[in-house]
Amino acid sequence: MVCINSTLINFSEKDLFFSVFEDYNNDFEFTSKGVFRRTTPQACVYCGAGMSHNGYNTYTKKNLGSVKIGRYICPVCRESYEEGREFWENMKTEFFDVLNHVYQILRANHVSYDGISALMDAIFPMGKDTILRAFNDSMDEAEVPVVEHFNIIHYDEQHPKRGRTQKYRLTILDSISGMPIADELYNKKDPETIKAFLAKHLNPNQITFVITDLYPSYPAVLEDFFGKNLIHQFCLLHLNKRIVKDFPRKTTFQQELTKYRLLNIFYNRKTVIETLEEKAQEEKRIKKENTDEEYKSWLKGEMKAFMKSLHEKKKERRRLGLNLKQRSYLDAKSTFKKLMDEIDSFEKPVQKRLRKIEKNWAKFTAFYLVVGAPATNNLLENYYSTSLKTHRKKQLRTNRGIKNQMKLSAIKRAGQLIYNGKTLLQIILKFTPFLNTD
Repeated sequence: MVCINSTLINFSEKDLFFSVFEDYNNDFEFTSKGVFRRTTPQACVYCGAGMSHNGYNTYTKKNLGSVKIGRYICPVCRESYEEGREFWENMKTEFFDVLNHVYQILRANHVSYDGISALMDAIFPMGKDTILRAFNDSMDEAEVPVVEHFNIIHYDEQHPKRGRTQKYRLTILDSISGMPIADELYNKKDPETIKAFLAKHLNPNQITFVITDLYPSYPAVLEDFFGKNLIHQFCLLHLNKRIVKDFPRKTTFQQELTKYRLLNIFYNRKTVIETLEEKAQEEKRIKKENTDEEYKSWLKGEMKAFMKSLHEKKKERRRLGLNLKQRSYLDAKSTFKKLMDEIDSFEKPVQKRLRKIEKNWAKFTAFYLVVGAPATNNLLENYYSTSLKTHRKKQLRTNRGIKNQMKLSAIKRAGQLIYNGKTLLQIILKFTPFLNTD
């Protein structure tokens, strides 16, 4: 154990000294003047003569403190030597590692570098450029856990901009762990680029269940890459979004009924449809018995009340942690068949949508055939929504900024941003005996 020659001033800090020098043996001392050195200087490495104490060098870290490191000199050959200061470098490393973790957490929550700098004024003052460099260095060293076993994956793209330059973020997510298998930035997203990206990370000879949105080029690209080993699922959430867009923003109750009958194919919306059927019948009567202005006034009021009721039911499901009940395969097929039997009675956009569903029926129902397979790309959509915010222009000025944010999101998803080490206060206390009072 290091010999601590404490004074009346630093006697109360003796325990802190012992914690700082715990890795050193009793060959070392910390003098009453605050110099760390060997009690008996070692032999000169050049001539073998015993060296003598020769003062010290001072090393200072602004706002943290300073330390005096002993020097030695050989009385024969006059060669000088300085004691190692690993304890001091380790203390600083420990301190700045915690700060780097703080930067990562703040950046993961989209705090700007200006905001982090303002916060650090109350902890350890640092300019935003210094913080940016420290954050970039910490991200270079960070490692994202590798997903080794997967056969149910999500694929999607995001289109961030670096300044005015369009970039393309291609992502593969493991459905079981929720971890990204690959998340990379490209200058284009043509079929050859996508296939090259897939080839880097996936085995085309392994049977793979892939969930994508309804982008028209995906089937050909995936089939070309996987061949017979592909099970392709179109996201039902994206299908429902397309269905909603097929109708005008301001609908009648009859149009709303038709819309919900399409939304009812894969998810049970029986209660809403029963309400809409009653409203559609009432709408016919109101329209027949009243003027156009009276009908429009009635429709506006009733539709507003209906939408409010839908919103309240949605909030209630969220409070209870419930989702819409998904139909069985036979139930979905039967519901769709009824719509196809009536296809000629619907408006053209609805007919077109039904025929597209019929054409891609196998891709909308693939999840029924694979145990544990999801029906939507929600996992990847949530990953995007919590990672790269494309409306935050400042963080997207460089490729590195985009890639850092993508990597940071993967690290956060893996739970690596959870901190279990010493608190910043515990680490700062170690510097108390070395505080610079100049």
